[in-house]
Amino acid sequence: MVTSEKGMWAIKWSFAGLLMTALLQAAVVLVSGSVALLSDTIHNLGDAATAVPLGVAFALARPGASRRFTYGYGRVEDLAGVIVVLIVLFSALAAGYGAMVRFFDPQPVAFLWAVVAASLVGFLGNEMVAVFRIRVGREIESAALVADGHHARTDG
Repeated sequence: MVTSEKGMWAIKWSFAGLLMTALLQAAVVLVSGSVALLSDTIHNLGDAATAVPLGVAFALARPGASRRFTYGYGRVEDLAGVIVVLIVLFSALAAGYGAMVRFFDPQPVAFLWAVVAASLVGFLGNEMVAVFRIRVGREIESAALVADGHHARTDG
């Protein structure tokens, strides 16, 4: 499997894993009203969205070197890393806003057992994605994919 193809494969599967995790958490947020779980859900959606710039970077790197770009488009992955940081910043700001709103307008949390279960699912989803992205990132020597894997591990 070509490096960029393997990168795209890893991104697709990790996107699916984080999206499924976030959707499950979102369902629990709707019934429980937990702002802490809402923050984690927003963050997981943001992490799933990081697959977009990484996917674009891998797609642009596919053609390889040419006369004009003698090293190819491999450096576009660095730009994707910057965009990933901006996506994470946006999700943190959105979660912070939700927490501040809830701080000034407290609401009871229902179905605490479901919140705990969804939190554990969030941890497991992040850890599986982390292991997967780090392993594939090291195989294809993708600093952005390895960094994103470490980010998923930190989230867990």
